Amino acid sequence: MGDITFHRNGRIDITAHVAQSLTLKPGDVVNIMEKDTCCKEYYIYVARRKEQAMGRHACTCHRVKDKGNYLRVFSKMLATFMLSICHAEDKVALRVGKMEKLEGIGPAMPIITLTQMHTI
Repeated sequence: MGDITFHRNGRIDITAHVAQSLTLKPGDVVNIMEKDTCCKEYYIYVARRKEQAMGRHACTCHRVKDKGNYLRVFSKMLATFMLSICHAEDKVALRVGKMEKLEGIGPAMPIITLTQMHTI
């Protein structure tokens, strides 16, 4: 079981651990950033808080159940991108690392991709 699961249909499931760490709430918008250092790294971060998100956005957080912090977002483009990075077809469940503060972004969590695990 991973912290973030990407599905081919665009569904992205985010565990309560990640949601609580990033203080995600329903209506917040998340995104994934690619950081090119010695090897490519990917980070999930809050792109906009609910109060700042005007209009419709891909990757808007929705609660899976009435109570709880397990969240779901939809983005076919983002899910397809992450599946291709991990050489997966239908779904891939990935873990996250420790919270970091990225310049110009703020709090973000690194996504441990399968390609990173193969290069270690």
